[in-house]
Amino acid sequence: MDLKDYLMDELKRLNRMNDLLEMKINKSAAVNNEPEQIVSNIFAMCQIANIILKSKGY
Repeated sequence: MDLKDYLMDELKRLNRMNDLLEMKINKSAAVNNEPEQIVSNIFAMCQIANIILKSKGY
């Protein structure tokens, strides 16, 4: 598995985690820090996307 595949898998994992957190928030079963965790996950996803794009020369 090369680095790009690992990063793509991590993007998918973070996206699934955000989906689960969003469902908990919508059901009012969320803990106070879950919106911040979603933002943190999105920030990590943006960093991963930047790394992938830079590796492609963009």
